[in-house]
Amino acid sequence: MYRLSAVLVMSLAAARGTPAAAQTDDHDDSGPVEVGYAVLTPISPTTGGLTVFETFGLKTGDDTLQTEVIPGALVTEATLFASTSDRLERDLGVAFTNPGNGEARITLMLRRDDGILQWTQMLFLQPRHQTSSFVSQLFAGLIPAEFSGTLAISSTVPVAILGLRFRGRTFSTEPLINPVSSGTLPVISAGVGGANAILLAHFVSGGGWASEIVIVNTNTTQSNVRVDFFKQDGTPMTVRLNGSARSTFFNLTFLARGVFTLAPRDSSGDSRF
Repeated sequence: MYRLSAVLVMSLAAARGTPAAAQTDDHDDSGPVEVGYAVLTPISPTTGGLTVFETFGLKTGDDTLQTEVIPGALVTEATLFASTSDRLERDLGVAFTNPGNGEARITLMLRRDDGILQWTQMLFLQPRHQTSSFVSQLFAGLIPAEFSGTLAISSTVPVAILGLRFRGRTFSTEPLINPVSSGTLPVISAGVGGANAILLAHFVSGGGWASEIVIVNTNTTQSNVRVDFFKQDGTPMTVRLNGSARSTFFNLTFLARGVFTLAPRDSSGDSRF
């Protein structure tokens, strides 16, 4: 299966290669690759009323491949369909974010399509950290060249999980099967996280990869939100969105029933998507 990057920049995607056209593109996402996660925290009202989703994409030639990603609940158990093929360049990418205060000990169980357990691996994720990888990498040296089955996930603390199904450079979001939800997002730092906050488990910008966040205010009054971005090690991550390079976008204001979009934009102000 083709891998053009030894370092997992996106881990779910950049291992598929960085498009050459990204070097001459003037969108905000044409710079170096940044990988991490995002947290949206309501300031007023603090009771929520926001609908959020992320568009995740890759520029390839004159086109942009994209898929929609919705925030997931924090879970302690879930299952994903897992299909890999060296011949068809098929794989399952999985991202894990641990927003809590304790280490997450994550058990990964790969079962064949007949339900028989084949392999078990352990993944340890420190507080506030994020990681992402392909199933073929998580079970390197074990999984055969052609595989179809399920990946069962069990964590000692609640984590956010995102699954992306790849074939070559094309990809789509995969739903979690039988997720066991557990609690609300904890407070990550002063003013970040807590009740009604929203976690996007995987955010990528740069090298032709792009993430756009759309926020819809379903409240009948004005709402204010802050959006914070973090690297995989939990430290602040600076991203360039809407023409501004920041790790925190403070006090974004939405009118009643209004919509706000944070996106990598070109010199004309147009979004990648």
